[in-house]
Amino acid sequence: MTKKQNYLLIAFLLVLWLLQSTVLRNNLYSDSETAVRWISDHNDRWIYMLRGEWLPTGGLPYRDVGSEYPQIPTYLFGLLFLLVPPGSDEQMTYFIHSSVFSLVMLILLYATIRLLYAMLPQRKWMAFLMLLPGTLYFTLNRYDVLPAFLSLLSLWSLRKEKYTLSGVILGVAALSKWYPALFLPVFLSYRFAQTRKIDWKLASAFVLTCLVIVLPTLIGGGLEALLYPYRLHAGRSMEQVALPVLLDSLLRLVGAHFPSVGFTVLLILQVLPALVSLFVKIERFEDVVRWTVIVTAAFIIFSRIYSPQWLLWVIPLYILVAENAVDTAIIVAYNLVTYVNFPLVVDTQSMFSTAYMIGGILTIVILAAISVVCLRRARPRFAWNFIGLLFPNLLRQPSS
Repeated sequence: MTKKQNYLLIAFLLVLWLLQSTVLRNNLYSDSETAVRWISDHNDRWIYMLRGEWLPTGGLPYRDVGSEYPQIPTYLFGLLFLLVPPGSDEQMTYFIHSSVFSLVMLILLYATIRLLYAMLPQRKWMAFLMLLPGTLYFTLNRYDVLPAFLSLLSLWSLRKEKYTLSGVILGVAALSKWYPALFLPVFLSYRFAQTRKIDWKLASAFVLTCLVIVLPTLIGGGLEALLYPYRLHAGRSMEQVALPVLLDSLLRLVGAHFPSVGFTVLLILQVLPALVSLFVKIERFEDVVRWTVIVTAAFIIFSRIYSPQWLLWVIPLYILVAENAVDTAIIVAYNLVTYVNFPLVVDTQSMFSTAYMIGGILTIVILAAISVVCLRRARPRFAWNFIGLLFPNLLRQPSS
């Protein structure tokens, strides 16, 4: 990246942050409750502040202050209170906490763009597609750019042959948002194709990092605190445009309902690509990235939850393996569909509107198209991989 590009990027992000934190704080509406959240969304950032109150109250996360998020963001939400002056009222506390939060996320977006630019062999300009409306909006208002950046950094370490470091970073990413844990089988399959051995160092680095991160929760609050976010999400209701709801709506047209066994099937499909990667020969780094795209897309498509900010998980990975104008068009379409659906459709119509459901369907179609593109380019070939090491007698030909 040239100095001019770098300075322009920094200036753009800083100006955007200043505008969002001040004149655009309520999206130019006098009543923030009825505003269309076209650039600033207080809902999740307010929740982030509440989840971080373990620090100013002297409590422990998950035990004294509940959190539906993994340890890394929960710790971050608390640490942001260190910048809030003592004695600040609730409004000032939120203003400082949320503004600094958005600034930290923009710094991570800047780092993501720089890393993408460095990793792209050609078409480096595609790194700036991270500045499209969807990715920019959810960077300002959600924390999903954090696991996105860490996942990318883990891939960069893998390409640089820093395998243990890659495992460590992947562990941190998984405790920022759980989906990067599904990348571990892909990484191990890639390493096995290189060495014909299981990379225990990479796997151990990942597992030990996760254990170190969750250990304070386990010590401070016990198993109940450790399981708190998982139990909360297990009991979470479905979203209006999640695949099970869309399928149920379709089945109702013929007088049927989505069967209960269908949830088990969808859960299996969510993790199936990660398991399949263990039986695929992954020899090129580009195919590692393609498989992470496939794994992430499947996790989103078959989830009973729909979160529009999840596009931040997919877009950086797909940019890394984009090859032509069609890829660019898909990235732009995914960005625009997501942003139009949320916040614009939700705030001008409702989550139960036909337009919102159409947006959800388009999201699934786009993710499916991305998966197909990556699968075709990866040209998967079956391989026994680890099975031959773990069960050598199973594959041994009988003697004549």
